Amino acid sequence: MHSDFVFAEGKIPYFQSKLLNEYGIKHAFFTKKGGVSKGCFDSLNFAEGIGEVQDSTENVMENYNIAASVFGLTKADVCRTYQTHTSLVEFADESHRGIGTVKPKYDHGVDGIVTKEPNLLLSVRTADCVPVLLCDKDKKVCAAVHAGWRGTVGGITKNAVKIMLEKGAKKENILAAIGPCIGNCCYQVGVEVYNEFVAVSQDYSSFFSPDGEKFKLDLVKANIFILEQAGILPQNISCANLCTLCNEEHFFSHRRSGSLRGTLGAFIHI
Repeated sequence: MHSDFVFAEGKIPYFQSKLLNEYGIKHAFFTKKGGVSKGCFDSLNFAEGIGEVQDSTENVMENYNIAASVFGLTKADVCRTYQTHTSLVEFADESHRGIGTVKPKYDHGVDGIVTKEPNLLLSVRTADCVPVLLCDKDKKVCAAVHAGWRGTVGGITKNAVKIMLEKGAKKENILAAIGPCIGNCCYQVGVEVYNEFVAVSQDYSSFFSPDGEKFKLDLVKANIFILEQAGILPQNISCANLCTLCNEEHFFSHRRSGSLRGTLGAFIHI
């Protein structure tokens, strides 16, 4: 497992997996800086919000334009997930270009996307959940996944790998980058979450450590395990090892701010 990410400073700062960079895979885990949003959404915010205070759609769409410009693309090239904490992953083709930006959003929950389409910019959003970007280094199939605890226990990263294999990828060629998310240092959950994981497999108990009457959950460790179970080689998995709750300078965090916060974006394309 590779743990080294690199930080690209500048007007639009972002983190990248050094492993994916070695193979020329275009991707970015953006910070909260470099956008146009104001107030609690300051500034590179990728969602209108879920509370009484909301960002404008105009600001959010301009932030997508800003992010897409890093890749020489626009918001019209983005395929945006409609995240409802499912474990559903779908394949996207040319007809999906602009979904959620210049076209209507998905009419059902889609928390992961796979594509073979050149310059179709896959996008997922997080504010403590785990963003996972994947790409086959030879076959040119890529994926973007939003893995909260519900998606993780449902095996969403495994589901993404399955579709990638169906579209021509090879297990030994798939590279994975697990981006900034809430770390096991901060992610406290109740026994009900523990029970849901161990109901799938007793192996999943290793992701938890006791914390009083509750547990600390290591979502990064869980997703690494699931990727390896799906056949991804350990040396082909890279991790940011950056906690969104601890690192207020760079990241929004739902655990820190509740609904009064922005949402981060992770992007990948062929």
